[in-house]
Amino acid sequence: MTADPRWQAVKALREILPANGQGHSLREALKMHRQPLEGSARGLMADLCFGVCRHRALLEHWLNQQLQKPLKASALDVRLALLCGIYERWFTDRPAHAVVNAYPDLCRTLKAPWAAGLTNAVLRKAGNVDPVAYAADLPVELACSLPRWLWQQWQADWPEQAEAIARASITEAPMTLRANRRYGDRDGMITALAAQDISAQPGTRAPFALYLDQAVSVEQLPGFRDGVLSVQDEAAQLPAELIEAPEQGRILDACAAPGGKTGQLAERFPLATLVALDQDTRRLARVRETLKRLGAEATVVAGDAAAPDSWWDGEQFDAILLDAPCSATGILRRQPDVKWHRRADDIPALVGLQARMLDALWPLISPGGMLVYATCSTLKAENADQVSAFLARQADARDDTPDILGPDTLEQATLGDLPVNAGAQLLPQEGRHDGFYVARLRKTAIA
Repeated sequence: MTADPRWQAVKALREILPANGQGHSLREALKMHRQPLEGSARGLMADLCFGVCRHRALLEHWLNQQLQKPLKASALDVRLALLCGIYERWFTDRPAHAVVNAYPDLCRTLKAPWAAGLTNAVLRKAGNVDPVAYAADLPVELACSLPRWLWQQWQADWPEQAEAIARASITEAPMTLRANRRYGDRDGMITALAAQDISAQPGTRAPFALYLDQAVSVEQLPGFRDGVLSVQDEAAQLPAELIEAPEQGRILDACAAPGGKTGQLAERFPLATLVALDQDTRRLARVRETLKRLGAEATVVAGDAAAPDSWWDGEQFDAILLDAPCSATGILRRQPDVKWHRRADDIPALVGLQARMLDALWPLISPGGMLVYATCSTLKAENADQVSAFLARQADARDDTPDILGPDTLEQATLGDLPVNAGAQLLPQEGRHDGFYVARLRKTAIA
């Protein structure tokens, strides 16, 4: 019997969004429950999981309005199935009859035949709703499916841009690639893609970034298996581009997994001594896989960036890239489950960990060298405020971040100027880069 992708989606969502709130990551749940599926069925399952996580609060709000009495906690699977069905009716172009007919059968599979009629009625009614018009009459927090703490923090940090951030965070992220400079320039890559009927546009910030007009499987990308192209957001490409080091210098990629930035550094500095560090030994396997695909080399080390004594050999580095653990509030469109797993009281602990890493790594840099600090966060506490506090603690550190915002009129029109007291902050843009922060810190000799 062929597995039902909608049933597999419900089983995955049960683990991602359990009643107690302590869920598994979307990525882990997909990996586990997509195994019985093949081809387009895998795509359908993934779309349902991403879609429900992305629009959860909006879907639940409308569903609750349709119910004469709340569903019992024991009917979690039925609720998740209903959310999947409403998502399909509102946000996909799948045939209405196929969607409406699928879910009563799914309820029977879930051993909840009592819900078959309810599901049929709710999904038929959902087809009469314009989700855009419906959401327009709701508060932004609900229309954009945000936890209250995050919406309030965005309003505090970015009062003029908060709504634009929220709306960008529920859009689907574009497929963004990094062209490997060892194989030519970006224009040549765009031409090679066009020869395979894959249309791409150049990025505006990172020199080797390009955006696909339509997402494709990586297997369709010419040269992907040989490291000619890699999947990486444009903003995430900036930290490695800001690194300056001698051609044969020593570079550390702290918190390196899964290896995208390690590979990018290897492309930029093929003769350097490159060390890739991460505390998670399982994820270091991904770093090795990335380096192998790129035909690049690095010394891969398991260790805690906040405790160098356990792994550092005593020789200073010319440059360190610290892509620090963070709230991931800049990449909610790529990891929409994060907003339901993260809590407000997680932020102080993350800020403390980031500070410990910065202070522990700074002595490892030779005079004149640099540390590039980066997060995929949109919260000032993890970004500009974090770096400002670090600069106040370290007398031999100065902010050397170049202007990465540039004359991007689209961003200025939608998100306004983004003055911060240290480093540079990018906020997520629909159809463009994710939310991201980067600061280049130069080590100077103390007079």
